[in-house]
Amino acid sequence: MEQIQATAQTMPPPTDKKRIVLIDNLRGLALVYMVFFHFIYDMTYLVPTEWGRHLLAANDGIAVFDTAAFILLAGVSSAFSRSNLRRGGRLLAIGILFTLVTAFVFPGEAIYFGILQLLGSCMVLYGAFEEQLKKCPPPLILALCAVLFALTFPITRGYIGIDGLFQWELPPELLQNSYLYPYGIIRGGYSSVDYEPLLPWFFLYFGGTCLGGYVVQYRDRLPRWCYADPLPPLSFIGRHSLWVYLLHQPVILGIVYLIQFITYL
Repeated sequence: MEQIQATAQTMPPPTDKKRIVLIDNLRGLALVYMVFFHFIYDMTYLVPTEWGRHLLAANDGIAVFDTAAFILLAGVSSAFSRSNLRRGGRLLAIGILFTLVTAFVFPGEAIYFGILQLLGSCMVLYGAFEEQLKKCPPPLILALCAVLFALTFPITRGYIGIDGLFQWELPPELLQNSYLYPYGIIRGGYSSVDYEPLLPWFFLYFGGTCLGGYVVQYRDRLPRWCYADPLPPLSFIGRHSLWVYLLHQPVILGIVYLIQFITYL
């Protein structure tokens, strides 16, 4: 009997496919901040206030970090998906519909290649080459993604490189092209309320898929706090991030327009 108990204690835990709630919580936290930032943005431009402009400026850097965290977590989550092609195609279709609706309802505030189009495109690209990419050494892929992300991060400013070290200006012919905006190459006059191009963000997403591979490999042997759910509302938001993203802006605009109406009474 003692021998049986000792053997049971040394056996690895059973594979019960426990949900890693930590990912939901982190994704929910990133989304909550995104909603907060969009509220500040809408308040600043629809109900102009001095405090709104200061608050928006103070949150610019945090917003970039929050976007990066959200995209990285999307990459990690893709490692758990049975069909990234299907998920990506659906998300890309929703993103295109979002563009059409915003262009019709808010012509001056339309969304061209926002976060939905970005994530949908990334999922489709990853899904198309998923099996081949899994054969590559993850540490090499992670290092390559980190370098390419750093090099292409300033591409929307018309160059690639690392600020303070070196930079290469993009050819003027590229900057005059009106159709390269999905890749971060924009010409003067381009405008989009939500703009997250493939470069540099695809490399961050792809790095997330590599990290997700490690998480999948050890999903039943992670620390217990990775499976705990101390904040159910936050994990709920993380699990339903698409619906929250789709619905939060109409709700925010309704609140802001109500504030604007009350202000000008």
